[in-house]
Amino acid sequence: MKLFKKIISTALLCATATLAAQNCCPSQNDCNPCCDWFGDCAFSVFADYLYWDVCRSQNDLYKINQVPVSDSATMINLPTKYQSGYRVGGSIQMDCWNFLIRYASLDSSKRRSFPDEVDISDEFDYSVVDIDFGRTIYFNNCCAILTPFVGVKLGWIDETLVANVISDFQVATAKNNLSAYGVTLGANFEWIICDGCISTSFVTRGALSVLRGSFHVAQYDNVGFEPGNGFFDDACAINFVPEIYVGLDFGLFDCDCFCLNAQIGYEAQVWNSYLFLQPANFIENRASGTLGLNGLVARFEIGF
Repeated sequence: MKLFKKIISTALLCATATLAAQNCCPSQNDCNPCCDWFGDCAFSVFADYLYWDVCRSQNDLYKINQVPVSDSATMINLPTKYQSGYRVGGSIQMDCWNFLIRYASLDSSKRRSFPDEVDISDEFDYSVVDIDFGRTIYFNNCCAILTPFVGVKLGWIDETLVANVISDFQVATAKNNLSAYGVTLGANFEWIICDGCISTSFVTRGALSVLRGSFHVAQYDNVGFEPGNGFFDDACAINFVPEIYVGLDFGLFDCDCFCLNAQIGYEAQVWNSYLFLQPANFIENRASGTLGLNGLVARFEIGF
């Protein structure tokens, strides 16, 4: 009985709050935030919480050689470790045109140790800007919205690998800094599953970016700088970056001039031809590889 009373009380409270919000919400003409010269337009801002893991191709980036360690430590694989990041952005919609800009940031730190033998640590700093321009197509008969877009992607990835072979008294550091820019083609798709008090939509985003990357790579060891040992002051490569996002969007509140939305989903992106050179005196060189980022995305969005 107590549980039933709590359910009824909560339902009445939600209904009262919803009716009050609808009654006090002014019409679109009274609260249009756009300037007159913009005409019919809307805009929104959003913040994403990212819970991502940074992983590598073949999962065998670090191979120790010339070191008398046990067989179990010969192959050093960094563990899976999801860490927090964020992404903020905003969009403007004018008639059927859409302009979006967003910035993502993620710092990752991983470490693997074998007592009295070897210690590997990797610091990863990811910053990416996306600028997209697209046109929205409405399919009213099937409650779907498609937005093809073209854009620009700017990326900065800084990474530092420190390898400490305790038994051999060797410490090596490799730094890899990537600056990349290029074009993006993709599309957003939304399918409205339920259009009730809390609307629910299935949303997905797919894109492919072609980026020109400029790498600055430096290597150090315990005796100092060694430019002749696999060192590149500046190297370039073409990066192909496919990415995909799938999730659910929930319309928490909506009136003529103001709306609140929340999203939960999964995102993955792969940076192909990603360059990373390792300390060459006791770790095997690897001139290129694949870098992957994937994990949870939780969004809160406010629209006007």
